[in-house]
Order: sequence, then C-alpha cells, then structure tokens
Amino acid sequence: MKTLYIAGKFDDNNGRPSKIAAQIYEQVKTEEMQYINGGSFSDLEKILESVTDFKLIYWFADVDNEKPKLIKEIKEKNKECILVTSKRNNGEYSFADLIYRALDNKSNLFVEFSQLNDRYRGRVADPLGNVFLDYSKDFNLVGKALKKRTQELLNFSRVQSEQVNGEIKTPNETEFFTLVKNYATKFHELIHAHPEAVNRFFGNASFRCENGFPSFRKDKIIFVSKRNVDKREISALSFVPVKIELPVQYQGENKPSVDTPIQVKLYEHYNNVNYMLHAHVYVKDAPFTDNIVPCGALEEFDEVVKLFPNKTKTNFAVNLRGHGSLVLANNLAKLENIQYFPRMIPEIHGGYLE
Repeated sequence: MKTLYIAGKFDDNNGRPSKIAAQIYEQVKTEEMQYINGGSFSDLEKILESVTDFKLIYWFADVDNEKPKLIKEIKEKNKECILVTSKRNNGEYSFADLIYRALDNKSNLFVEFSQLNDRYRGRVADPLGNVFLDYSKDFNLVGKALKKRTQELLNFSRVQSEQVNGEIKTPNETEFFTLVKNYATKFHELIHAHPEAVNRFFGNASFRCENGFPSFRKDKIIFVSKRNVDKREISALSFVPVKIELPVQYQGENKPSVDTPIQVKLYEHYNNVNYMLHAHVYVKDAPFTDNIVPCGALEEFDEVVKLFPNKTKTNFAVNLRGHGSLVLANNLAKLENIQYFPRMIPEIHGGYLE
C-alpha cells in the first residue's frame, strides 16, 4: 500500500527536518512509504500534486501562517485516502478547537503536539473526540498508536451511495418527527453542557413506514434523515427514501446520513424494527460495543449484532463505543422516556496499546 509521510519545516529557505517526526516515522514506516522530512515550500506544492497516488497520508508539514493552506486540498484531490494531520498546541487551543480543525481538514486522525517543562509530548485522537494515546513524552508510543489506529481505519469496510431515479414522498409521521425534535433539543443541551462541546449536529433518525403504506415494506423502502440536517427542525422534508440493500440507493437530490449503510443492514436483519434513533450521546444502562468504529463503517453492524444476535429482537438500545448510541424500536411508545447521558470529550481509551 502506497503511503506518504510528510513532516518538518517547509519554507523558502529549504526548511529543516523534525527529530520528533523522524522518531514517529520509525514506528510507522513501510516499504512503500515515501518519506520527506523538511524542504522548500515549492517542493511541498509539487508533492501535493501527487497525493492521489496514496491510500494513507501523514501530513505533519510545518508551514508559516502566511503561506497557502495546502492541507485543505488533500481530501479535495483524494477523497478516499486516510488522512492523519497534526497541530502544535501550547495552550492556545481547546480540544474542541482541535476537533474543528480536524473536521475542517477532513482528517481521519490527528496528533496534538504540545510542550511541557521544555519537553514535547504527543496525543493521538480522532474527530469524534476519541483519544487513543493520551499525552505521552514517548514518541515511539505515539508512532505505535498511529500505526495501530491507521491500520484499523484502513481495514474498515465502506460502501458508496448512489442516486437513483424517482422520489417517493415521505409519509408525514408527525408523532415520530415531534419525538425526534424533542430528543434533538435534549442532545443539544447534553452535548453543549460539556466545556469541550463541538457545535455540530451528529446523529440521525430513520423509519420504515407501516401506517397505511404497506407497499413501502414490500418494496423495501426506508426513510433516513438527510446528511447534516438540524434534528431540532426535522420534518417530512428532512428525510430521503432509501432502498434496503447495498450499495446505498437513495432518491432525490439530498444524500442520506453517512450512517445509512449500517442502518440499511440493521433494518434488513431485524425485520420487525420500524424506527431507529442515532445520537452522539450514550443511553443509560445500555450495553457497549467492543470496538471503536468510525461513522459509516459496516463493522458497526457486526458490533450491534454481536450483542443482539436474535433477528426477532424489536426494542433495544446499544451504546456504540467512542461514537454514540442507537435505539431500535417497532413502535413509537418504545422510543419514549429514553435516559441519555453525554459522552466524555475527550473520551480517553486507556490501554489502547495493550
């Protein structure tokens, strides 16, 4: 697998290498890795033109603020790559600021570098607020944490979404929409009560209409909330018709939530489930999945089924470790009075390297 590792200072004076980045490189290096540590900014611009060749990219380049932000072009040129970025932080930024930056760059993983008592330390985290290695002065450990998590990210399975002809009108499930809006307001309060809150509306809602529309079940149609829609303002216009099969086939101009592939598989598996509510907070007393699976990876389906293998299961909740929660129900009454609590941000996973 072709990998690109860029680090060190890049400026108009040929830059300089980073000793810390060189130490991390020793832990992550592979035979097919292109390694560049320091150089001229013009060289960095040329390197950017080749990013489409790489599946995994470590971009730790140190560039002066007045220079163009090349990092934002990486995912524009190579949407499918796993991107690992970095940020130096000596107290100027909150953890939420770092997450915003990672989201803006479309990073899959990032390293926070900071200085304490004349010694540097590193922390490995992702845009969902998971910390795989908390502050460590041992950059061999930073490299090992990066190697382990990038390999996991590379092995997760994803499917594409495809727009198909037609557009079924979303049934007006008023009671469900009201319930979702009420919970969205609660999620907003729970998430923003935390000092490291990130101002984004994560999560989604979906349903399989049963009230007077039996043809939807026969034709295997579900309705999934649009990508990045504010759940506090949800209505029939906020949903996208999706076929219960993979790859994801949706109707209309708007893409459904990135978690749609998992929910498609869950509706197919649990044939009696008619509603799903996904949030980036946890459910009290619900079991936790074992592994940290990113949004949209099909392995999350396997994690849920591992906990609840019975296909006739109808009403249950599961906490998706490092992600949030998913509640499945066959009627609206089973979605009432769910007790939620916020995730800790950062959510530190001690022992990740053990």
